[in-house]
Amino acid sequence: MRQQAFAQNGAVAVQAQERARDILLKAWTGGKTSHAYLFRGPTGVGKRDMALAFAALLNCQNRRSSESCGQCPSCKKLASANHPDFIEIIPDGKLIKIDQIRELKKVLSYPPLEAKTRIIFIADIHEVMARAEVANSLLKTLEEPPADTIFILTVDEAAEILPTISSRCQVVPFYALPVEIIKRQLMKRGVDAATAHTMALISEGSLGRAEALAAEDLLGLRRQIVEELSRLDIKQPECVTIVFDLAASCAKLAHLADLLDLMELWIRDLMLLSATGPESVVLNRDLMYLYADSRKHWNMEELSDKLRLIAQAKKELLSNCNKTAVCEVLFFALLGPV
Repeated sequence: MRQQAFAQNGAVAVQAQERARDILLKAWTGGKTSHAYLFRGPTGVGKRDMALAFAALLNCQNRRSSESCGQCPSCKKLASANHPDFIEIIPDGKLIKIDQIRELKKVLSYPPLEAKTRIIFIADIHEVMARAEVANSLLKTLEEPPADTIFILTVDEAAEILPTISSRCQVVPFYALPVEIIKRQLMKRGVDAATAHTMALISEGSLGRAEALAAEDLLGLRRQIVEELSRLDIKQPECVTIVFDLAASCAKLAHLADLLDLMELWIRDLMLLSATGPESVVLNRDLMYLYADSRKHWNMEELSDKLRLIAQAKKELLSNCNKTAVCEVLFFALLGPV
């Protein structure tokens, strides 16, 4: 598949997913394209970009061998997210609603508007199919889709999914991206080499997550939190004000859960170093100047307790809670050298 038709970060992610690309290409060249695929793997590693690349291959008007041209009207519309036959079902709130599936069924009763093959893309199927009514309705559609339609669903690698859904799809595996690929992409966006390397390590192979870290400067905010909580004492007059200000800043984040993940990784580093692990195992390289003092203050049991507190905060954030209050409680509990 020629990737010039897609955004630069998408092209990189697609090229790195050789196994997934080979499965799709082999199915297409052999005339055995499935009516439904389940892209399984970590978030932010190119699953949606692969769906777009596959749609381009199927519908390119000037295709040469197994490559889409990237220049025909179909390829350009896919590249700009304006193709009427690449239909992405986006949750209404946190869930897909039954009315959305009913509307989809109406659309499927007609042939594609322009393309030879219509693509229905539904991301994170493990999260959006919580309602039995919606799941059952989609299952019926997956059982007997139109001949000119392909479903592409995505699921996180660790998520559970109904066997009735996975059994109706061909599973395509996706994997974490190499650190160097993520680092290069971040540097192209103006991130300095040292920060890009830290982000690439912390992102755990997810380009999407690394870009989120960069967009909201989550590393900078994490550094500020660690520094403040390490030096503050609850008896200090300014302590309460500083903690409240930090909590208010964090509550505004679109990726607050990612910030708490970073805090967990910081504790992980401390635990590894406390167990006399080599410094090469450290992920938070930009915080090395804090490790020497921090690891003197807490033992393994205390560090484990910090992890429990962060995990509890992440759990609370999944409900309809006051994010500011959750952060305040957590930060006061973490006071001291973290």
